[in-house]
Amino acid sequence: MTHDEIIAVIQHHKNGGKVQYSCKNDDYDDVPDPTWNFAMFDYRAKQEPCVLYADFNDNENSHFCSREKYTPPFGRKLRKFVEVEE
Repeated sequence: MTHDEIIAVIQHHKNGGKVQYSCKNDDYDDVPDPTWNFAMFDYRAKQEPCVLYADFNDNENSHFCSREKYTPPFGRKLRKFVEVEE
């Protein structure tokens, strides 16, 4: 990790953000209270799940999709989709 990346992840944690760690080039796991060992681990700000909104007609066909919540046209229903880790 670069100095800027280290500073950014520590600042993110200081501001109340969640942090994840990885054993150098491995999958990332949540860490509630990091002990900061940058020689052994990589750290990153925990990514927020992706949220999408889409409107559907009575035939269940989607007409529009957005990352921002919106009011769909008359006769359509808005649905919210949230990314889930498996």
